[in-house]
Amino acid sequence: MSDEPIPVPLDEEDPRDQPAPFGAVVLLTAASAVAVMALAVTLSQPPGLKFLLFGPIALVVFEVVAYEVYWRRWWGALPGAVAGLAVYFEGRVALADVIGDTWAHPIAYVTAWTLFAAVFAVCSRYPRSVT
Repeated sequence: MSDEPIPVPLDEEDPRDQPAPFGAVVLLTAASAVAVMALAVTLSQPPGLKFLLFGPIALVVFEVVAYEVYWRRWWGALPGAVAGLAVYFEGRVALADVIGDTWAHPIAYVTAWTLFAAVFAVCSRYPRSVT
């Protein structure tokens, strides 16, 4: 056995350089947010913040690990989080005036997580430079 590294053919792309799959990330994150809201409705007490964040965050982490999205592409989580939080807080207030707080919270929650996933998936197509 030699201690030399195995050369990688140049014509093959590193799978970590592939962007996050847009459809899978957005649809699964939105479905996860819907599932969290559906489960929250069945609870007798309002869920805490950790419960509301667990499902979609766990799903996005799973997508990153399963598809081996390279760490330089994770930067999209930051603008996604900012956009999602803005839509959640501003959208919830605006929707509460129109349809009431009972429906405003779940709609804003699912919309915010869907926007987060969409921004994250789009940003993963543009790796930030390491230089």
